[in-house]
Amino acid sequence: MEINTAVALGGIVASYFFVLCILAYYANILMFKTKVNEIWMFMSFSKPLYAYTIKNDLRIKFGYIPLSSLVKTDSGGDVGLNDDELKKYDRRTMKNAFIFHGMMGTMLTVLLVAVSWISGYDPLVIFKDFGNHIWLLFSGKNDFSGFVNFIHSQYTAYGKHFFIFLSVGIYFIFISLVLMISSLYSFLSALMGLVIIVGYFVVGFKFLELPFTFYIDLILSLIVIGFIYFLLLRFFIK
Repeated sequence: MEINTAVALGGIVASYFFVLCILAYYANILMFKTKVNEIWMFMSFSKPLYAYTIKNDLRIKFGYIPLSSLVKTDSGGDVGLNDDELKKYDRRTMKNAFIFHGMMGTMLTVLLVAVSWISGYDPLVIFKDFGNHIWLLFSGKNDFSGFVNFIHSQYTAYGKHFFIFLSVGIYFIFISLVLMISSLYSFLSALMGLVIIVGYFVVGFKFLELPFTFYIDLILSLIVIGFIYFLLLRFFIK
């Protein structure tokens, strides 16, 4: 795959993270009535690479792991809750996360269906084809080489740009579903995160067999575009 494919993919993913930051912020402020302390464009295990502060001491941070974006709200300790209130607070937080990721999955599905119809493709056929081949893969009735051949055939059938949008859209719908499930139980969050990270390497490096330079181009474009979005967040958070 040429470099402009990696740049296009990096731009779409960075745009999703950017929109996710904005929607998560306003969902917490307006729907869930929760104070947001931090907005992260990309993740980090400790200190961010760079950060700035806007109104109400809200910190916007740029991490060094371009896998997701997130907002951090008041924890129970921050608001001084006792044990019983803290349990209720945690349950409410998990419920809010479940609702938000459900909304994101629904919005992405509607967007994907609308763009498919506008582009002249039947979204039901698209979801059926992907669903059948994923089921065949996980049920053991098809191997990874057959699944990769299916992916390559879709790339040819739909064209590069629509296929990139399609594959990223389906992927993030899947991620929304995973995050909905993981929000139900705290121990599932770490487990699901580990599964997703391992999946990146297993599928990307072992089975899709894309050249290493593609991943370099993808990461560089994702970081550059993500940093621009990180700087722009101050204009969208009111």
